[in-house]
Amino acid sequence: MKSLLKKLLERRREEVTLLLFDDDNPHQQDSYKLKPGKFFALLGGFNVAVVLLILLVFYVTPLGSYLFNKENRTIRASVIQIHDRVVALQDSLDARDQQLYEIQRIIRDRADTVFDIRSTPEWEAVYGEPDPEPQTVTYRISHARGVQSLKGDQIIHSDVFSGEIRFPAEPPVTGTLTGRFQPRVGHYGIDIAARKGTDVRVIADGVIVSSDWTINNGYTVHVLHSDGYVSIYKHFSEVIYRTGDIIRKGDIIGKVGETGLLASGPHVHFEMWKNGVSLDPEYYLNVN
Repeated sequence: MKSLLKKLLERRREEVTLLLFDDDNPHQQDSYKLKPGKFFALLGGFNVAVVLLILLVFYVTPLGSYLFNKENRTIRASVIQIHDRVVALQDSLDARDQQLYEIQRIIRDRADTVFDIRSTPEWEAVYGEPDPEPQTVTYRISHARGVQSLKGDQIIHSDVFSGEIRFPAEPPVTGTLTGRFQPRVGHYGIDIAARKGTDVRVIADGVIVSSDWTINNGYTVHVLHSDGYVSIYKHFSEVIYRTGDIIRKGDIIGKVGETGLLASGPHVHFEMWKNGVSLDPEYYLNVN
């Protein structure tokens, strides 16, 4: 057989006649004409088809895991997906840790009531000379008998509640009005979009009753004015004053930011309240 294939290979470009003899009947013979080149091409194609068929059987059956390493590819894809989820979860945990740190800092550092005593014209008018060493005095609620209270003339800037607020007032920040007063959907103020870091000013004299951080609204400031008015500012990137500070109209109380889960872009959420009732700020500000 080997010699026959060798001779056919040598004469692969010629047409040959193949004679087949029967050992039991030597006088009977069969002859076939063929071209060795086509024969070898057909034989090679048959072998390739058999190999491809075997590979296909392995690929579509569990036996393919031994040949194509499909399980490793599947495991690798799963590992990559798990890694991506772990990275996303780590980012969420870092954000949560930062929020918890801010909450702990506020709880740890915040005093019950704080009055800042500084060198002011009012101080000089009362005492005749500037305060040589400005200081901060903190008053805490006492549980002892005999509660002590401050008299009106003992509180510096106690005149902040003696006058009336003049409306319409200047808006807390110059920007674009992007959200209006919609109390039916829980939006009790207006949104003013501005560049991040822009100064935010208080609309009138008052005292800061809350300078805090919340998960939904980020850094927020509540200012109590005369006649029971309260102005609220949310989503600051940073605050300037603390709870208990006396502030005057136009003082910078914070910077525009986008802190808090409810923030969508740098802006200030501004609210007006009076005696516990929400007001439409557009009626009290020069927003047009």
